[in-house]
Amino acid sequence: MELEKYRKIFIQESSRYVEELDAILLKLEKNLQDQALWSEIHGKIHSVKGMARALSMMELSTLCHSMESWCKLFQEGAKKPNEAVVQLLFDGIDLLKAFVAGKGEITEPQDLERLKGLSENLAKDPEEFVARTAPEVRPAAGPGKIDRIRVDSALIESLLARSQEIMLLEKTLPPLTQDQISAGFKNWVNHYISMLKGLYFQLAQLRLMPVQDFGELFKKAIRDLAKSYDREVTLEIVGGEIEVDIGLMDRLREPFMHLLRNAVAHGIEPPDERVKAGKLREGKIVLEAERQGDQLILTVRDDGRGLDRKAIRAYLGDKMGMSREEMASLGEEQFLDFICRPDFSSAKETNQLAGRGIGMNVIAQSVGYLGGTMKIHSEPSKGTQFVISLPLSLSIIYAVLFRLGKYVLAIPTSHVEGIEKVDLKSLDEAGRLCDLRRLLRIDPDKSGKGHLIRMRQLVNPSAPPSNHKDLGIMADVIVGNMPLMAIPLGELLAKTGLFAGVGIMENGDISLILDLEKIQATRVDS
Repeated sequence: MELEKYRKIFIQESSRYVEELDAILLKLEKNLQDQALWSEIHGKIHSVKGMARALSMMELSTLCHSMESWCKLFQEGAKKPNEAVVQLLFDGIDLLKAFVAGKGEITEPQDLERLKGLSENLAKDPEEFVARTAPEVRPAAGPGKIDRIRVDSALIESLLARSQEIMLLEKTLPPLTQDQISAGFKNWVNHYISMLKGLYFQLAQLRLMPVQDFGELFKKAIRDLAKSYDREVTLEIVGGEIEVDIGLMDRLREPFMHLLRNAVAHGIEPPDERVKAGKLREGKIVLEAERQGDQLILTVRDDGRGLDRKAIRAYLGDKMGMSREEMASLGEEQFLDFICRPDFSSAKETNQLAGRGIGMNVIAQSVGYLGGTMKIHSEPSKGTQFVISLPLSLSIIYAVLFRLGKYVLAIPTSHVEGIEKVDLKSLDEAGRLCDLRRLLRIDPDKSGKGHLIRMRQLVNPSAPPSNHKDLGIMADVIVGNMPLMAIPLGELLAKTGLFAGVGIMENGDISLILDLEKIQATRVDS
C-alpha cells in the first residue's frame, strides 16, 4: 500500500517534469549554446532519476542517468551540441512519457525497440554522435488525453475549509420553540444551500483549464511536423487566459490536432517560397480564444497560401457535376464548406491541391457533436482561418456586477471602460444610453441618482458605423468586480435576447450576464 502511494506521487511529479522538459527543449532548439537551459534540463532529468531509483525502476533510472550525463557535458561547454542531439533528447523525453504512462515500466513493443536504439546512441561519445548523425524526425504524435489539471494550493485549502464548515453546520442549528421552528429552520436550510453552492462553484473551478495550457500541448507536435515537411512554423496563442472546462478541451484535442497538422502540411509554404512571395521565412499559426455572449469562439488561422479555389471548382465540376452557373450562385462560405463534405475529404489528391489535408469532414462532425459550428474564411496567398463557435459548458469570467431594480446583472469586465456616479436629470447622453429599465420592465428610478457604466466599443467590423458608438448602461448600485461561473441559458431566458448566460457567484448567489451585442443592436434598432 505504501509503495503504491509513492508510485502515484512519482507519476504526478514526473508528468509535470516531462511537460516542462518539452517546453525547455523547444526553447533550447533556438539557442543550442544556452548553458542555463542545459542546466535546467539536467536538473529536471536528475530529479526524475532520483525518484525512479528510489522506487527501483532501474531501466528508467539508467535512461535518465545517460541523458543527464550528456546534458552535463553540454552545460559545462565540454561538447558542442547540434540539432541531432536535441532530437535525441526529445526521443528520450517521449520514452520518459511512456515510462510514466506504464507506472515505471515500458510494455509496448515499439517503445522497447526505441529504448534499445536510444540506449545505444546514448552509450556513444557525444562528439562522435554529433559528427556522424543528422537529425531524424519521426512522425509527429498529437497530445495525449487531457486527464490532469494543475490546481492552486490556496483553492484546495479553501475547499477543505468549506467542506469542514458544511460538516459542522448541523451542530449550529439552535434549540427552537415551536413558533420559531419555521423561520429558524428556513434560515438554516438557506445557509446550508448557500454553502453547497459555494462548494460547487469551487469544485467547478478545479475542472477549468486555461486555453494557454491547451495550446501548449500542440507546440511539440507542430515542431515535429514542421521538420517533417521542411517548414519553419511558430504557434502563437491569443486569449490564453480564458479558462474552459477540461472535458470540452479534451473533446477538442483531436479536431484541433487535425486543423494544426493541415495548416503545417498544406497551408504554410516552404521557407524559400515564402521569401519569394515577400513573406517572412517563418510561417505563423495562431490559436485564438474569445467569448461572445454564451459562446466560446476558437479560431485557428495561418498566414499560408490559402485554399486553392481552382482546385475546389475542378472537384465540384468533375466529381459532383456542378455547372459554372451553379458554382457562381454559391456564396463564399457555402463554397468553402464543400471541403468538409465526406466525398470531398476522401479525395486525397484533390484535398492537397486545395491546400488542406484529409479529414475536414471529421473535424466538422466533431464540432457538431459538441453543439458548435465552424466557419471557414480563406484568401489566396494570405492564409486560411477556421472559426469554431461552441456553447460554454462551464467557464469562469470576471464581471462587473450591479443592481437595477430587483435584478442583479453582470457585464464582462473586459467590456467595461469606466464607471462614474451621475445625476440622471443632468445627464445628456441622447442616443448612447441603453434603457435597460424599459427592456426589463422595471419601474423608473425616482431618486435621480445612479451609476453610468461606459462600455468599450464592441468590435464588429462588418457592422454599420452607428454600431460602433460607445454604449452606456445605467445602474442603481455597483456590487463589485468578481469571478462568476458562467453557464448557458435555459430555453426560456434565451428567448429574451438580452442575456448571454447565468453567473453563479462564489457565495452561491445568481446573476444574469448581459449579452451586450444583442442589447446594442436593440438600442440601435429602436
